This record gives sequence, C-alpha cells and structure tokens, in this order.
Amino acid sequence: MSSYSPETDEPKSFTAAWIATVLLIVIYIIGLLIFPPLYEDPSGEVSSFVLFIGRFHPILLHLPVGILALLCLFELICSTRRGEQKFGEASLLMLLLGAAGAELAVFAGIMLSREGGYAGGNFTLHQTMALLGTAGVLIALVIRLAAMGRGSWELLNAYRAVYFISFGIMGLGAHFGGNMSHGNKFLTQHAPEWLKAPMVAMEKWMLGFVEKPKPEKTPPSADVKPEVKPEVKTEPPMDKGGTPPPVTPPAPAPAPAGGEKLVFQDVILPILTAKCNKCHSEEKSKGDLRMDTYEMAMKGGENGSNFVAGNLKDSLSISRIMLPDSDDEHMPPDGKDQLTPEEIALLKWWVEQGASGTQKVKDAKFPAELQATVDGILKG
Repeated sequence: MSSYSPETDEPKSFTAAWIATVLLIVIYIIGLLIFPPLYEDPSGEVSSFVLFIGRFHPILLHLPVGILALLCLFELICSTRRGEQKFGEASLLMLLLGAAGAELAVFAGIMLSREGGYAGGNFTLHQTMALLGTAGVLIALVIRLAAMGRGSWELLNAYRAVYFISFGIMGLGAHFGGNMSHGNKFLTQHAPEWLKAPMVAMEKWMLGFVEKPKPEKTPPSADVKPEVKPEVKTEPPMDKGGTPPPVTPPAPAPAPAGGEKLVFQDVILPILTAKCNKCHSEEKSKGDLRMDTYEMAMKGGENGSNFVAGNLKDSLSISRIMLPDSDDEHMPPDGKDQLTPEEIALLKWWVEQGASGTQKVKDAKFPAELQATVDGILKG
C-alpha cells in the first residue's frame, strides 16, 4: 500500500485495499440476501449451526465498536495535512478491520434473531441502525480509498462526514440493543436530571416511528351496562367411564379498580419487571414467554404453564426460580439480577393465594414478615 502525500497530485495505487473493499461489499450484499433481516419471529425450522453462530453476536460486536471508536480519534488527528500524511494508512487499515468486524457482528445478530422472541421498537431500531451504520462505513471506506488515490483533500473531508454520521448511527443502534438486554432505563436511570429529560424524549421520539400505538384502556362507564350475550351450553366430552373431565375456568383478567392498587399490578408486576421482563416482555420474549401483563404471565410460554393458581409445583417460573444457582435452567440466568428471598416469598404467596389479577392491596393479607417489602415496592 503506497503512501499518500497531500503535497503532490501524483495518483497513488491501493490495489490490495480496493480488492478487500470490493470483497467486503460483495459479502455484505450476498450475506443479506442469504440471511435477510427479519422483524418478526421466523417461520419454519432453523438449523442449530445458524443458532450456534448467532450466540457469538454479543462477543463479535465489541471488537469492531472498539476499532471504529479508536478510528474517530485517528480521524481527528488526520484532519490536518500533517496528521493525514503520518497516520492516513493506519486509519485506512483500522477502517478495513472495523468494516469487516461490523459485518460479522451484523450477520451474527441476524442469525441470533432466528431464535425468535425478538420484537418491538428497540429491536427494530437496533437492527435497522446496525444495517445502515455498517453500510455507511463501507461507503466511507470507498470514499477514503478514492480520496487517497487521487490526493483529494475535499474527498477526505466528505469521507469523514460520512464516517462520523455512520458511526453515530451505529452508536444509537447499540443503545437500543442495550435497552433490549438491560431495560429502557439502563442508560438514563442515573443520568443527571438536566440530561435525562432530553435523552428520554429523544428515545421516545425515535421509538414512535417504529412502534404501533397501544390502545388506551378506559374503564367502562357506570351508566353503560355491558352487553350480555346468551349463554350457549355445550356438553363436555365424556371419558370412557362416562364421567365428564373437570373444567378449568380461564384466569380472570385484571379489572379497573377505580384508582385502588392491585396486588398483581402494583406489587407482583414490579418484581417481574425488575428481574424477569428484560427477557420476557414485548421487546424480547425468550421462549415465547412474556410477563409484562397479567394475561401474558398467566398464558405461559413454549415450555409450559407459567403461573398456575394455587399450585407452586406446576408453576414453571416458580420452579425455575427455586432451582440452585448452578443449574442451567435456574432463572434469572447467571449474570442477571437475582430475586431476593423476600421477592421469591411474595411470588409464592401470590400463587398460593390464587394468582389473582383483580385482588386489591387493601384486601390482601400479606404475611407479616413481608409487609415491609410490600410497602417498599408500593412506595416505588
């Protein structure tokens, strides 16, 4: 790779770098055709090899981010003619390595999404910005090579504009990926108040472009009586002995409480939100399980019933929580915030009491040893 001198108009050759760049672009296009990005759960079987490669996404993404972040510093140095003459080739090498690493991270991320359970605004923005940012870095690579080959300072300035914008898009995409793993408040929770408000506003503004508006739930008017449909009675199927099987009534959905606090909504759900819903919510529903609403928590996932009223043994979440930390099926998994003994006791108490979605806090008889924990949750 011959050196670039801004003091001369003599054309330079970067054959090896051009070949590498063309290969990266071709691989990126063909890779996206083979593994197109999905924004909903995949249909059909996915090979174990694809899922195996996908699990490397959290590892692969850190290397290109580090290289491209360091390149930002080098490009500031190269913004002077002397800096470009001294570090231009080093910047080009970092740009090539960063672009290659970004492609690997993108493909691994797409393969990881084939597991299913990834949806919502955070995932949409994370994946879209990663794709756009990587494409922008590849475009920036072409512009830099052309600028260095022609000795054009104007093209170099254009390259830096494209590169910094592309890296900024990738950074925003990484933020929404962090929201998927750690929750929406992970970055802003401890931010200074003067900074938190604009950050939250910007995040909501961006999510507003990709999230469907959620219908507001309004309590029915007291003057309007609900329509009563005629009950259609059907005979239950008989078993061989002529005895109908027991009918399990559906779990009751939460009803408006006129401003009064509910046990599930105000005591149980905050525990699930803090310790479970980073992986089991609308944004990310691992195992097809969500616990961000009462209906979803009672519905369960692909592995069985989640909460069974009055039955701790058949309540899969309770069983998983009670497993030893060393067990592969223990929940939350290793590395995630674990439930406290008091939180576990509250979940077990709620299930034993019938796992109601409509029980009011004022009517609940919490165990005396858990009352302080309940009061702390209610105070927020």
